[in-house]
Amino acid sequence: MRKKSNILFICLLVFIWFSTLVYAAGPHAVILMYHRFSENKYPSTNIRIEQFEAHLDHFSKEKYAVLPLLKIMVAIKELSALPDQTVSITIDDAYLSVYEVAYPKFKALGWPFTVFVNTDPIDQGMRGYMSWDQLREIHANGATLANHSASHDSLIERLPRETFHRWMKRIRENIERAQTRLKKEIGTAPMLFSYPYGEYNKEVADLVTKMGYSAFGQQSGAVGPGSDLRALPRFPIAEAYANIGEFRVKVKSLPMPVKAVTPWDPVVNNSRPEIEITLGKTDARLGELSCFVSGQGRVRVRWIEEGKRFTVGPHRDLGMGRQRVNCTVPRNDGRYLWFSHPWFVNAIRP
Repeated sequence: MRKKSNILFICLLVFIWFSTLVYAAGPHAVILMYHRFSENKYPSTNIRIEQFEAHLDHFSKEKYAVLPLLKIMVAIKELSALPDQTVSITIDDAYLSVYEVAYPKFKALGWPFTVFVNTDPIDQGMRGYMSWDQLREIHANGATLANHSASHDSLIERLPRETFHRWMKRIRENIERAQTRLKKEIGTAPMLFSYPYGEYNKEVADLVTKMGYSAFGQQSGAVGPGSDLRALPRFPIAEAYANIGEFRVKVKSLPMPVKAVTPWDPVVNNSRPEIEITLGKTDARLGELSCFVSGQGRVRVRWIEEGKRFTVGPHRDLGMGRQRVNCTVPRNDGRYLWFSHPWFVNAIRP
């Protein structure tokens, strides 16, 4: 009897050890976010064709696993295996250049990709967007089409004199309308959602999660077992941040083991917000942790508990609108752990 108890105890220890190992080095992936392709008059959301081709060549030469976003989400939730160098390609807004420029290249390579569609412009036949026929074609050839809301309005902005309950109702109906249109036109719509402009707050994120979606922002970083499904990170890729040297570092990055962010809500009315980050175990060189704030470069990191908790914020006032802090930590193998937190400064929040 004692021998059986000892065996059970050893098995329990092995399970605990393995669970810790899976959390620290389990399934991970980098999710990329594009918008426009070879539309050079929109530099803030466009990627030039030579940059895009360099990215695709890099994935081929370095033998990256380019996987469907849904497969990655299942692996992250179930702690099932993923290849070490796994990436997923997502594209927001369903612009026509996706069909004309990017889609033929993905089709030739046999690579899956996800387009987050805001459905109202498609229904209205707006110039510069794909049509439903084109969306059906790319879906038939490897694309996943997912929800980016119907109208692409900012979800964190409440209308004048709009009550909390009317605001939540309006957001829910907007998201449900897009999901209904996708299901009717495409036949299917996964429970994946991309926030318009990458903007969310706790109330919006909680609603989207309650509706059953895994949601994606526009803050940088890799995803892993500890990633918050309310606002998963993606690396935004546009002309200014698309050079191949920087790109290589990003796509090889790993998720930082962030256990908690306080305060988590990114909507702030303070021009110098500060967050406290609690970390899990890692073998990275935490003494070399670096954090960078939008437009301000590297900022000071203050450790509250060495190797476990630190605070970070801007060293001068942030401008209004979308801002963020990016934190990275090197490992001995040359790869970086990466974490990003957005701030939406002075967003309308009655």
